[in-house]
Amino acid sequence: MTATVTQAPPPTAGHLGLLSQVGYGAGQVAGQVFRDVPSLLLLFFMTTVLGIEPALAGVAIFVPKLVWGVGCDMLVGILSDRWKHRINRRWWLLAGALCSPVAFLLLFHVPADLSTNGRVIYVAGAFSLYMAVFATFSVPYLAIAGELSDDPHQRTVLMAWRLVFTAAGVLVGGALAPAVVQYLGGGQAGYEGMARVLAVICPLSLLIAFFGAGRAARQAGRAPAAPALHRLTPRAALRVLAAPRFSVLLTSNLLQLTGSGMAYAAMLYFLTYNMAQGAGALQLIGGLIMAACAGIIVAQPLWVAVARRVGKKPVYVLSAIGYGLSYITWSLSADAGIPVAYTLCFIAAIFNSGWALLSFSMMSDIAGEDRAHAGLYSAAWIAVDKIGFALGGTLLVGIVLSLFGFDVGRSMAGLPQAPQAMTGVMLAFGVLPGLFNLTAAALYARFGRH
Repeated sequence: MTATVTQAPPPTAGHLGLLSQVGYGAGQVAGQVFRDVPSLLLLFFMTTVLGIEPALAGVAIFVPKLVWGVGCDMLVGILSDRWKHRINRRWWLLAGALCSPVAFLLLFHVPADLSTNGRVIYVAGAFSLYMAVFATFSVPYLAIAGELSDDPHQRTVLMAWRLVFTAAGVLVGGALAPAVVQYLGGGQAGYEGMARVLAVICPLSLLIAFFGAGRAARQAGRAPAAPALHRLTPRAALRVLAAPRFSVLLTSNLLQLTGSGMAYAAMLYFLTYNMAQGAGALQLIGGLIMAACAGIIVAQPLWVAVARRVGKKPVYVLSAIGYGLSYITWSLSADAGIPVAYTLCFIAAIFNSGWALLSFSMMSDIAGEDRAHAGLYSAAWIAVDKIGFALGGTLLVGIVLSLFGFDVGRSMAGLPQAPQAMTGVMLAFGVLPGLFNLTAAALYARFGRH
């Protein structure tokens, strides 16, 4: 009798194990820290430590994001597509790991002997370098997700892990970073010490992602990318990005990110003045960020399950509406007390994680189905992320605060602001962000398709 050996069936194409998913997702810690720390702390640092007027500080942050951030994003996206048959996208993560410490250290180590204009120029220059470094790893990192699986649900699961590590990055950038500033006594020294801590955490995150993406690619059984048959012209690139399936999603995401950027950048002002926390705002924001991280993590299995049952578009629209209403309610409840703030922050984070998860998942579906342009899609997506957070989190907040009479001298002296200035803070923190998100929900509900 001859024994028959039955071989196990090959693994499902594109199915990734837990270690691969976690390894890839870990890179989002660095991505989130690079994204959130300037949005949360840089404008506040420039106004309350460096003594720069809010509108001028906002311009100094917005212009580098718009010019260097978007320009470098598009360049890296096009090059990572063009060179992917020679340079695997994960090697860009290694470049980010090497350069990220320098970018962080330069950004907050502002020379003390500079004039006010000199400080503005220095921060703008350092932030331009920071944006270039951010582009080197953030664009290829996102493009990798669309190349690892052909299964839309598997991509949603991969994005869910990315959102879990987003929560970890938010915790580092939004809770640990302010806590380090406060522990070191605030002021210039506190921010410099915080930069040194983050200059260690970010490269470690990118190194884990570098090896995790390699493991995921091997497990998915992906063959090396074929050389590009032609170079993408600017006109062809615009034609690819203008396709309604992508452009409507991108525009909705821009509106949401503009609102989120405003809320994030105005949060310290809202806690300090509208909620009358004063110097305790840095401590309170750490607790709120922890509540937000809990909401993000708890919500991931829920959003994955609901999206699989009812589809990605309805979940995206619902969560955008919920997020907008949460922030409008919070901004109008400054006198309700800290427990109410914790509750609303937790609820807002649940909805935030929903639209973030589904928007990334739908984008990765588009990139995965058109892998020849995966880097281009990712570059446009990351560029819009930076534009939205820069427009909302620096330029618009700075303009609104200045229009409503925010007093830099009083802020540096630790004194309360006038009622009119606090009205501006309230609008920047919750009302306008909520309206941006409600508009995004209406736009995608009407014109979006998946």
